[in-house]
Amino acid sequence: MPSPRKFEPHYRRIIADIRKRIADGEWPPGHKLPSTKELADLYDVRSQTTVRQAITILIETGELYGHQGLGVFVAE
Repeated sequence: MPSPRKFEPHYRRIIADIRKRIADGEWPPGHKLPSTKELADLYDVRSQTTVRQAITILIETGELYGHQGLGVFVAE
């Protein structure tokens, strides 16, 4: 019998991919991230809240920063 696959929450998958894009230089420091709507479409999630949760965690860890009205950017 195959072992059951461990469920990974969508926000963790999004965090991992954003970190990979930053590490790979695809999104360098100062790069503006796509909107939450665009990210939700990119990651094929129904809720923009899931994307916001991932972004909030990355802001709290200092990997991203936000400017109200301007968007979210990759930190230095």
